[in-house]
Amino acid sequence: MPLYKANAIVLRNWDLGESDRIISLYTMEFGKIRGVAHGVRRLTTKFGSSTMPFTCIKVSFYGNDSHELKTISQTEIVRSCQGIRENLEKILYGSFLIELIEQLISGTHQDERIFRLTLKYLTWLEHETTEIILYSFCFKLLCMLGFRPMLSNCAICHQAVDSYKIWFSWDEGGIICPVCLRERQRVMSVQKEVIELTKRLISERVETLRTYPVSAQLMDEMKGFTLYFLKYYLTFPMKSMGFIEEMM
Repeated sequence: MPLYKANAIVLRNWDLGESDRIISLYTMEFGKIRGVAHGVRRLTTKFGSSTMPFTCIKVSFYGNDSHELKTISQTEIVRSCQGIRENLEKILYGSFLIELIEQLISGTHQDERIFRLTLKYLTWLEHETTEIILYSFCFKLLCMLGFRPMLSNCAICHQAVDSYKIWFSWDEGGIICPVCLRERQRVMSVQKEVIELTKRLISERVETLRTYPVSAQLMDEMKGFTLYFLKYYLTFPMKSMGFIEEMM
């Protein structure tokens, strides 16, 4: 079998047998893959802590397209993101990012931009635990996947929408004007501040957003809008968000 090498982020792992472990990876070169790391749970193992979630690694593996499970032969830690695993709140925030990758990325869909975006946000989570980072990652990821919401003009008639109270259509993927609202039922009422913040989340760098002042009320409305928009694209509810809400 051919040997492949890739840059990867560890999404999660499962114990297998007495000493092995199945590793779920998101790679820059091959999209999502799963592989078996033999002997990883022994006291003396060449893999060390490289198979822990959130870790960025260089990985070598054997396999081909007909084998869903690859054989992981070697790993090298590029960035451990240990700071995330040492804090419960950061673990939950990191799990939110990982869940999005698992649900929104299909199979071997490969995109270097998404890989670098994920690594960048995991790196920021080592130092910051603010909800705005989660929502920023969410909308940036959706835009990269081709699901950019229409937030300036009506998604139906394309006329500019400029009012304090705005309606967002799940089916149309954007805001709608009062005229077109009469023809739609599945809509969500959204404050203008939420739409303006969403635009910033999409367009601005995380370095700027992490210090952007957001009131508790606006953050709560932002969470509701984000989860509403996500429902259209997710197969399952976000488990990590439920844990985050319980903790807060």
